Amino acid sequence: MKKALLILAVLIVAMTTVFANGGSEAASSAAAAWEPKQPITIMNHVAVGGAMDLYSRKWVEIAAKYTPATFVVDNNAGAGGLTAGEWVLNQEADGYTVFALAPTYLDAVIQAELDCKEYVDGFQYVYNLMADPYCVLVPSSSQFNTFQELIDWSKKGNLITLSEPNYGAKYIDAVQVFGSIPGITYKAISYESAKNNFAALLGGQTVASVGNPGDTKKYDVKALVVGNPTKVPGLENVPNYKELGMDPALDNISMWRGYAVKAGTPAGMIKWFQDLCDKVAADQEWIDYMTQNKLTVLTDKTEAFTKTVENEVVSTIEVLKSVDQISSDYKR
Repeated sequence: MKKALLILAVLIVAMTTVFANGGSEAASSAAAAWEPKQPITIMNHVAVGGAMDLYSRKWVEIAAKYTPATFVVDNNAGAGGLTAGEWVLNQEADGYTVFALAPTYLDAVIQAELDCKEYVDGFQYVYNLMADPYCVLVPSSSQFNTFQELIDWSKKGNLITLSEPNYGAKYIDAVQVFGSIPGITYKAISYESAKNNFAALLGGQTVASVGNPGDTKKYDVKALVVGNPTKVPGLENVPNYKELGMDPALDNISMWRGYAVKAGTPAGMIKWFQDLCDKVAADQEWIDYMTQNKLTVLTDKTEAFTKTVENEVVSTIEVLKSVDQISSDYKR
């Protein structure tokens, strides 16, 4: 009898400990045990051949080294990413749908003045894969060989005209950069597409543009400054904002690209997916691929990624209000 009572007491203590810890050990075990039982769809906000589409397909290729799970890379382009975002939000939060997004999606949400609580907070931001830095570009034939030369030219009374696509992330960065420099005048002009944007720049309709390092491979342009904390391969001689004595925070604004899931997705799936992302991020093939495309590998998980998203939302609303592209009473 005494032995039975002793065993019962031990069981009660053990159960009390589990509940006192909020079931943390059980939750941790469940998270570690999650494994996909069906293919996982990665839904891109861009068309086949778009940047995030290419990077997602490479990510899946490398992820296959570390998991037998099946991934299906799909595309639902349109409305700046809203089509894909809405599609993901309409799926079950079961871990089998991942949203591959960039700031373009947030820009579209804000330009359409949609409810951020639904279209932004409706996602959990799981893993930020990369930073595609912003840089100030001019034609290769431009008289300006340094960013300081461009600034000094404007301070003599000249207007810096900037071609930027679709009031998007690059437009926002252009306003943040040039708006922070006292004594200059500038005008950011929005074009309907990247193609039209560079046609204007190379055709002489504008003086400069904010783009990405990869644009120096696609177009006949050169970079005067690269907003990145570290040197970008192939542009090692180009300074960043800190080196120019400007606000170093400008070096941490980039065209990020990452993965999100619908809010409410099981914690176990998120942990499993983040662990897989860590393995891909550390893979030399992925690192080399990012380097070739002049990208910086990131490993930001939910807390850091969510902060990046929130900063993007706040700055985009602020800038678009300042140029009368959204209502003054639109709120986060």
